[in-house]
Amino acid sequence: MAARAWRAASHIGIRRWPAGVADGRWPYSLRRPSSTDTDAATHHPSTAGGLHRLLTDEQRALLTQANQLSSLSKTLARQVGNVPVKEDSLLADVARLQMQRRRRRGGEASASEQEIENAAPSLFTVVFAGEFNAGKSTLINALLGKEMLDVGVLPTTDAITIIMANEDADEGEGDASFEVESATIGLDAGVSAHTQLHLLPTKQYPILTDLCLIDTPGTNAILSLAHTSSTLRILHDADLIVFVTSADRPFSESEKQLLQTSIKSYRKRVVLVINKMDVLERQKGEDHGDATKKRVENYVVEHASDLLGARPVVIPLSARDALSVKLLHNSGGTADENPLWKRSNFGSLEHFLLESLTSMSKVRTKLLNPLGVLEGILIECQSEIQRRQEELDVDVMTLRLLTSQTKAWEKETKSEVIDACQSKIKEVVAARSEVASRVLEETSFFDQLQMLMGRGTFDSAWMRANQRGHRIRNKSEGQDSNHSLGDELMSIGEDCAESLTSRAHNQGTATIEYLGKRPVVVGKGMVGSVTTPKFQQLKQLQPSIIDAIQSATSNLPGDTQSADRIYSSLRTNAALSSLVLGSSVVPATLFMSGVLDATTGMLCGGALAALGCVSLPIGNRYAAASFQKEWTSNAAALEDAIGTLLQDALKRIRSDLADSVAPYSRYVETEGEWLKELAEKLDSGLSNAHSLRSKISKACQ
Repeated sequence: MAARAWRAASHIGIRRWPAGVADGRWPYSLRRPSSTDTDAATHHPSTAGGLHRLLTDEQRALLTQANQLSSLSKTLARQVGNVPVKEDSLLADVARLQMQRRRRRGGEASASEQEIENAAPSLFTVVFAGEFNAGKSTLINALLGKEMLDVGVLPTTDAITIIMANEDADEGEGDASFEVESATIGLDAGVSAHTQLHLLPTKQYPILTDLCLIDTPGTNAILSLAHTSSTLRILHDADLIVFVTSADRPFSESEKQLLQTSIKSYRKRVVLVINKMDVLERQKGEDHGDATKKRVENYVVEHASDLLGARPVVIPLSARDALSVKLLHNSGGTADENPLWKRSNFGSLEHFLLESLTSMSKVRTKLLNPLGVLEGILIECQSEIQRRQEELDVDVMTLRLLTSQTKAWEKETKSEVIDACQSKIKEVVAARSEVASRVLEETSFFDQLQMLMGRGTFDSAWMRANQRGHRIRNKSEGQDSNHSLGDELMSIGEDCAESLTSRAHNQGTATIEYLGKRPVVVGKGMVGSVTTPKFQQLKQLQPSIIDAIQSATSNLPGDTQSADRIYSSLRTNAALSSLVLGSSVVPATLFMSGVLDATTGMLCGGALAALGCVSLPIGNRYAAASFQKEWTSNAAALEDAIGTLLQDALKRIRSDLADSVAPYSRYVETEGEWLKELAEKLDSGLSNAHSLRSKISKACQ
């Protein structure tokens, strides 16, 4: 019945507690534990032990794993970059401070960065917030049963005060293990806040086992910027926010602003405490100020619901009366039947804390909180990795297309420059090698017989043959060329070198233009810069081609030497043919002298005459073929030399093009490897988080 009455009363926002709590009998968790209590807490740490033992060993281990995994996720976020990571909580700073402190006291080596990073707290955190002089410090003193924190009319709490268990205290130290440490911790917006850490022995203060109480500066103090910043930063550490307002001035403007703009946004569980209810008991004309108390309670419930968007838990109490009773009880008095304790209604707050912080849902929330944070970080990392991978895919495709276009350019250049150059050289040399054939075409049988008498006929035929060769080349090339062989070859080589150099520079410029601004965008990730290639080695291409042509043509006969050789061959052939033809009259003479009969004489004479006529064209063709073979063999050597030079130049161009974009190519390669490594770490983190979530669910059933 009492439980149903409590649940019904809680719906309207003001908690009224079952008998045995509000009448002055203290909750189990806040009494000094007896041996029976200790045994019960050991066997049922999450229920019977109340605040004395909020987490089982298994749950502690799971929370440690979650904090370690959270630390790894933050490391991954820093490696991925562009992933917002919430700054470490103040309690994490305190946990690191405690670790270093224990190391120093134990004479151990300093903690490593990884150990410090993993030193995340495993405490339930209750944060007390509100204006200065609302009685926050008195409220905490009442919970502890000792005047631990200073109180007064003026702002006394100008620092974040953290009260937690002294894990280093020996069992027998008792009150002697009480310690206070001070530090200055940086806040956002360049503000620093002083922090006091109170370490109390759990034997005298069992409430602090797995629990941390934090008193924040007043939001309306003189140093409002520092105080408010301190309060705002510490709010995200809270598992529960106890918002304290004063009964004599409930919900000031600064309190409304803090509730609406900050506490509401954190979506934390909030309990509103109306402190100093004893002040209202002095109202005249009322029975202990009951009517005024009721109006204040309704006012707080109504405005808090509007500000928070939901009906909060509201507990009216007097922390000063409760502290007075507890101090009296510590001196040997009895609090159970003390009217002042009953009037203070402080047992309602203690019971609320006991129920809220020992419920399995709260334990599950505490364990899953860092897991939710790290999963959020991993999801942000996943989005960033995917974004970078999409950009990298564009880079990979860009380089792939660039490589494909470069290969196409090489194929085109080889066809239009190198192959064309070799073809022109072959044509020029072939035209010269065919001059003997053209001389024969210009010379008749009788012209060739006249060569036995002098060169006049041959020189005329030689000139006509060369002119016809020039006309043929001019027609094919579309230009007037009447130069020597060497000059023609030099002109071809120079044109080829200039064409290849021009094409290389155009391709280099086109490559940079094709990449566009992308290398500038990823510039921070590149070692070096993408620049247009200079192709310095191409400056030596033209001199090398000229040297190759001069070397090859030095083995070829000149115009005069060629004319003399052809003339000599044709004259020899004409003389031999004339001799054979002349010998054809010998059989006729022998017939006339009676040595041969008519038939034999005619056959012999005819055979010699035919042989004389045939020997001339056969000899001419052989001479022309020999001349052409000599030129063709030298032309092949020249083509090979020029081709080798041009192919080497093309390789150097390809190398220079690759070097010009090498920083970008290396970036794409290394970025791909790095993203692959990050993706593997991400998959591992998500898998571990999923596994840990399952373990937490089983541990909190």
